[in-house]
Amino acid sequence: MEQEVTGFLLISKPLAATSFGCIKIIRRALSRALDKKTRVGHAGTLDPYATGLLIIAIGRVATRRLEELSGLHKEYVATIKLGEQTDSLDIEGTIIKTCPYEQLTRQDIAASIASFGSAYHQVPPAHSALKHEGQNLYNLVRKKKMALEDVQEIAAKKAKLVQLHAIDLLSFELPFFKINARVSHGTYIRSLVRDIAQQAGSCATMVELARTGIGPFLLDHAVSIVDIETIEDVKKHLISVDDFFARMNS
Repeated sequence: MEQEVTGFLLISKPLAATSFGCIKIIRRALSRALDKKTRVGHAGTLDPYATGLLIIAIGRVATRRLEELSGLHKEYVATIKLGEQTDSLDIEGTIIKTCPYEQLTRQDIAASIASFGSAYHQVPPAHSALKHEGQNLYNLVRKKKMALEDVQEIAAKKAKLVQLHAIDLLSFELPFFKINARVSHGTYIRSLVRDIAQQAGSCATMVELARTGIGPFLLDHAVSIVDIETIEDVKKHLISVDDFFARMNS
């Protein structure tokens, strides 16, 4: 049996897979060759409907330093559908509101995006992992422990300043538009989508989301999780702890 493997992997998560499911795949690949169970963790969950970059830490040395990644900015490509808003602000939710959108133009959406400037106070979604009295907000909604409106009021009290480093309008074809957003840690793209549409006089739901970057690390440099089957696959794509932080801090 080999010694513990430690370092970081840049993983591309496919649609429908969970972040924890990706960790399980890596653990399984490692367990076939190692005596002891290796610690594996990730820097930032992606929901099953989202695709894109996961940074996964392997081994004690790497997992202990995951907290140092928490402040890195994130980059996303999101596809948005105007005219409908779900309770979760994404495609997995139930439609709770419809709005007119036919009169909107590309210039209207671009002006709405520009109006937010480089930072704004963002209200998180009611369907989020933020806690109230020890429980996640999304559990309060899904288990019907509280009405959606009451959870939304709680979420509104948790608004915080987020940084918008850059938002580019990539395409516009009613009822859809697509943006590329580079934002600070803790920014909810679902909330950003809601706010852009509201500022433009409509409502919207995010229908696709891909995380394309975390700090200096890009999805283009990631390996698909489906290509990780053995410890040799892990080692082939593993970035040493020293190299990883040298890239992060360069």
